Amino acid sequence: MLAHPKGLLLDYGGTLVEEVGFNPCAGNKLLLARAVDRSEQVSLEAILDRAKKISAEVAARRDQLQLETPWPTLTRLIYDFFGIRFADSWSELELAFWQASVTTRPMPGARAALEEFHRYGIPIAVVSNCSFGQDVLCYELAQHGLADWLAFIMVSAEYAIRKPNPLLFETAAAKLGVSPREIWFVGDRLDTDIMGARAAGMTAVWFCPAQSESSDSADLTVGSWSDLAHRFRALCR
Repeated sequence: MLAHPKGLLLDYGGTLVEEVGFNPCAGNKLLLARAVDRSEQVSLEAILDRAKKISAEVAARRDQLQLETPWPTLTRLIYDFFGIRFADSWSELELAFWQASVTTRPMPGARAALEEFHRYGIPIAVVSNCSFGQDVLCYELAQHGLADWLAFIMVSAEYAIRKPNPLLFETAAAKLGVSPREIWFVGDRLDTDIMGARAAGMTAVWFCPAQSESSDSADLTVGSWSDLAHRFRALCR
């Protein structure tokens, strides 16, 4: 039987926001424009080819090993190879690349649900598998009015490991100040969010808008944010 949560941990992509576009060409074009030391013989196409190679090498291992590589490290493997330097800090370049290349939209009902959970005094935070830093995700969530009620945003890029590693979930619970068994973790992926949450002793809530599937691995399945808020509200009566 479900117990009333004393804390909420949420996934980012596919749960709070839908990632609707990624244009690495635009992002790398912006980076090249901000380079201070660059050979004119290095083309955008060469940069993109190098980026694909780096991505393939890293992506093949990160889920298997549950390890994360931060965006600045990946990007240096691309641009240092060509002897390209920047005057801007890596944190500035990271946000600029994101703004040029990533497009998201909020999941329907997410903002209203977060506001309701906040009124009940429930601490809320985000735990995301992401090579970008927390400042980038905070920026994006703020664009959609989703950052106001978050205690913190925790990204795998800043903790070395990725979901479903329980160490990430345990650390998030400690930061939230709530015992794992009193936390609902809400996420859209069974292999990372649900598996990791259950391994850490949390109530695993599968966010599945399509509701075309069912899974015994989740403690609760919801089809929308309004559905989640309704289930939460029922336990408060």
